[in-house]
Amino acid sequence: MKSSKKIAICGAGIAGIATAYYLSKMSPNVEITLIDKNQPMAFTSSKSGENFRGYWPHPSMEALSSHSIDLMEALQKEYGKDAFRMEFSGYHFVSHHANKPIFADDAAPEFRARNEVLTDAEVIHKKHPYLAPTIQKSVFIKKAGNVDSITMGNKLLKVAKAEGLKLVEGEVKDINQVDGGFTIRLDNKQSIQADQIIIATGPFINHLAGMLGFEFPVWNTLQRKFLIPDPKKVIPADMLFTIYSDGQHLDWSAEEKTFFESEDNLKWLTRAFPGAIHIKPESGRIKMGWAFSTKAATPQWDIPSFDYFPQAVLKGASRFIPSLADYAENMPTPLIEYGGYYTRTKENWPLVGPTEMDNVFVVGALAGFGSMTACVVGELCAQYVSGEALPWYADYFHPNRYDNPSMQAVLDNLDLDGQL
Repeated sequence: MKSSKKIAICGAGIAGIATAYYLSKMSPNVEITLIDKNQPMAFTSSKSGENFRGYWPHPSMEALSSHSIDLMEALQKEYGKDAFRMEFSGYHFVSHHANKPIFADDAAPEFRARNEVLTDAEVIHKKHPYLAPTIQKSVFIKKAGNVDSITMGNKLLKVAKAEGLKLVEGEVKDINQVDGGFTIRLDNKQSIQADQIIIATGPFINHLAGMLGFEFPVWNTLQRKFLIPDPKKVIPADMLFTIYSDGQHLDWSAEEKTFFESEDNLKWLTRAFPGAIHIKPESGRIKMGWAFSTKAATPQWDIPSFDYFPQAVLKGASRFIPSLADYAENMPTPLIEYGGYYTRTKENWPLVGPTEMDNVFVVGALAGFGSMTACVVGELCAQYVSGEALPWYADYFHPNRYDNPSMQAVLDNLDLDGQL
């Protein structure tokens, strides 16, 4: 009797776990081994903002994320509402400019039929009194919310293990092709045989690809978030996940500007910042982030420190939530700061599917949307591996899209870079 096909998934983040889950459902007779250096979801996945949204400027990304929401709802239906938290609380985008688009199509009737757009400053302030009274535009994305992605991932892992998934802790040190398959050697001297490999190692996908002699067209940027207490109750407990869309220069004092300009490693604080400060309440605390960095970074397991990040975010956020200015001057403690890597392509669409090497697949480049799309990218990769019918959006995220003339024409016409 022929032995079962052996599949090794390298990377036990939320995307790797979801891939293992859907693969175990589609191909119950395969042997699946999930490999990670650390405990599942201990690195990038643990730094998630745990938000989701169904609206995206491009139809392919909107279809991808919307189907992922459907899959998460299906999981709750199958395993119960208590399996993990999922709430449709929305996304709230705000701006000081009534006539400036937050999204390119936010003036279109179709967009406004699906979402709420307000451009009356008085109405906005009455509805959201914590916002600056000078905020003149409010866009509320209705098909959006928050999800406990760690609990969801643990549920998927538990189910997959019951289906026969083997979880192995160890760092991949080498991959060799042997007799049409692969031998994966770990740092603990263990060797794993596989007929197919799925690379799902987050910011380290090129480290694994390099062992096989190729690389993906991606780069990493280091992004940070932090949590602070809210002793003055500046942020209402029911405040929406809010994103400030306007770029700005931070309002430092003349003395502060002089000091920052005098230090090479601090000059960045005086330069123009993009929009997209994001903020939400979390169990009596405030969670904040600002993905302003586009600088390529070499991923490492120990995240380096970054001076003045919380101060910069609070300074910028006080532009649209004025009460935060008190915290910018007197930071409440304890401050919990953490970081993770965005792994992205030039247009910030994921890479999902077969690679240039036979029997090697990838699930990666999920910069800023890994938790919200984990289910759908896991399902899509499993569809490739299992030979299932593919959805219409698959070509948009195929790793060979840059060599596909029709897809390259689509990419050439994009007027966005997808930065979240």
